Amino acid sequence: MTIRTILLTALCALPGAAILHAADVAATPSPVTAPAAEYHPYFADMPYPAWSQLTAEQALIDAPAAIALANARLDAIRALSAGQMNFENTFVALAESTRELEKVSDYLRTRAATMDSPEVRDAQAALLPQLNSFYSALSADTRLWEVLRTAAAQPWVQSLSAQQKMLVQQTIDGFRKNGAELSPEKKARKAAIEQELSELTLQFGKNVLDSTNAWQHIVTDRAELAGMSENWMTAAAADARAHGYGSDTEPAWRISLKAGSAGTVLRDCSVESTRKLCWQAQCSIGRDGQYDNAPVVARVMQLRSELAQLLGFATWADYKTLNRMVNSGDKAMGFVNGMMERLSPAFRAECAELLAYANAQRGEQSTTMAPWNLRYYLNEYTQKQCNFDPESLRPYFACENVLSGMFSIYSGLYNLTISELSTVCLKPGETCPEGSVEVWHPEVRMFAIIDNATGAHLGSFYLDLFPRPGKRAGAWVSPMRAGAPGKNGEPHAPHLASITGNLTRPVGDTPALFSHMDVQTIFHEFGHMLHCMLTDTELAAHWGSNIAWDFIELPSILNENWTWEPQALALFARHYETGEPMPAELVERLQKSRYFMPAIANMRQFCLSLLDLEMHMNYATRFEGRDIDSASAELLAPWQMPSGVAEPSYMRRLSHCMNGAYAAGYYSYQWADVLAADAFRRFADEGIFNPAPAAAFRKAVLSVGGSKPALEAYRDFLGRDPDPDAFLKATGIVK
Repeated sequence: MTIRTILLTALCALPGAAILHAADVAATPSPVTAPAAEYHPYFADMPYPAWSQLTAEQALIDAPAAIALANARLDAIRALSAGQMNFENTFVALAESTRELEKVSDYLRTRAATMDSPEVRDAQAALLPQLNSFYSALSADTRLWEVLRTAAAQPWVQSLSAQQKMLVQQTIDGFRKNGAELSPEKKARKAAIEQELSELTLQFGKNVLDSTNAWQHIVTDRAELAGMSENWMTAAAADARAHGYGSDTEPAWRISLKAGSAGTVLRDCSVESTRKLCWQAQCSIGRDGQYDNAPVVARVMQLRSELAQLLGFATWADYKTLNRMVNSGDKAMGFVNGMMERLSPAFRAECAELLAYANAQRGEQSTTMAPWNLRYYLNEYTQKQCNFDPESLRPYFACENVLSGMFSIYSGLYNLTISELSTVCLKPGETCPEGSVEVWHPEVRMFAIIDNATGAHLGSFYLDLFPRPGKRAGAWVSPMRAGAPGKNGEPHAPHLASITGNLTRPVGDTPALFSHMDVQTIFHEFGHMLHCMLTDTELAAHWGSNIAWDFIELPSILNENWTWEPQALALFARHYETGEPMPAELVERLQKSRYFMPAIANMRQFCLSLLDLEMHMNYATRFEGRDIDSASAELLAPWQMPSGVAEPSYMRRLSHCMNGAYAAGYYSYQWADVLAADAFRRFADEGIFNPAPAAAFRKAVLSVGGSKPALEAYRDFLGRDPDPDAFLKATGIVK
């Protein structure tokens, strides 16, 4: 995360949840370097981090050292006279000034997200005041702002390249947006708000994780799990044994709130009491006792509103969307409301159809459906109407086959070679063997990407796929380092990033057999990874994910299309025991299920977007002083299947919207759905394996990162503005 990125987004160092962060760490040498006599492993100049040395204790040493280096570089900028200023010693120097500190933050965040521990939490808590004090001071730095504003007015700016001019404007806009021209009193208040927000969002993430980890249910009567697949039962039994329950003679099965456990029970288990138990457990996340996130959410919304108005914006949504494609909170809300209105007729018809089916199965005439029954009956009805059982796909989605097929598809499209590197997980004090790359856990793998056209090493990425204790839920990409741009025609230095997920893990001698959702997830995250790896910009500040946030999901959602296409499935959907390809009739049933009752599935996502925007635009009128659960239910009632049950607000656990980039930005997923559906039509028309549209997409979108406006990049690819009906047409909601 560059200073530019920090100043363009909410200041929240070391957030509690790791999602896709714009973590741009420039690698260009600087006149100020770490003292030779000291070794700081968090920001040592080496190709890959030495993870065994990146302890919580070391972070407490390296962070202050990194702050000192950053301050020395900033002092050099502050000392410049107008005659001394040039692009390199002002705007580039600013972007590079915090590269060591950003490494400390990024690597410690990776540790917290993948191997949480009390020591890491303590280190985060200890560093928060230092980091927030440092970053908050930047936009309040009168002398630094004076230098940058003076530099931006110099004649030499007019002779800069387009990308250089863009960085100048982004930097100036970012400082202004974040209060560079505020009075000293308002700057002090801004810093205090940012400090409190950092502490609150960190607490929110801890509450979510801890309440998730706090619940388990041990089943000893197999009848309670009727309907669950043998694959799930085997994994649940292994999980129980790992936690000290069950034996060969007296088996037990463990249900947890981790990915693939309670959620799968809600979908597949035919025993309603078991489903209800799991739903109630999910509702406990961020809700009960010491984990109650309601007061945290309330205070965060109050502070964000105050901060937005302090900075001259009507709402936090206006503040966050200023540099995005929608450009205002009202436009984001208009998009969400407009799409929900268009979905509404199909949604109501689907709800009536599904309720009629459930009533017929239950022998009832109910006008409501309990929330623990919704996924179950939707899944059951889908299976009957499409003659399709999602679990029948697992044998064809062995992890290694999926990865091999995915790499083959995008290697062909973008003319790449993707190869696995030797890895080792070390204990502190151990030496990394020559030829190996160190990783943070034995299950983590490492891959390098080579550009076949040039032979250049574009970058490398870690792959951490499976759930384990101490690992946060979900899936995300963490950009870790932008390779320094090449000079005199040379390729840029290799980029570095990671993919983290919680996909179905192997059990015993059986390999990891993915659900189709798992397959979609890894293709999705690999789209983000390609965006990181294929960026080739003039400036590291424009790397990969440093783009308009409502454009950032386009490459990832676009990639999901290949998980549905018969030609693509033929490359990797093979039975893990026989090697036989997925039967054509099963592929057909999978495709039929894709858009079965699409309005129900999509309305849920729009409800989350609506809740997020209303929280960040109208908190004072809709939520303040009210119970968060009842207020949320009242807001979303017109857009949900009537349940007859009081449900907790999803905002209690919606980490995306509380811990940073997706605050007032959850709509970005649906916005990108529209863009991706539109963009994929070109691939479908010209051939999903045709390198021509892929080369155009790489040139127009992937390679440019944030070096040009998102709409301009999109126009470069399709030659026109997005078609807002593309998604609704693709799903069949409108003809």
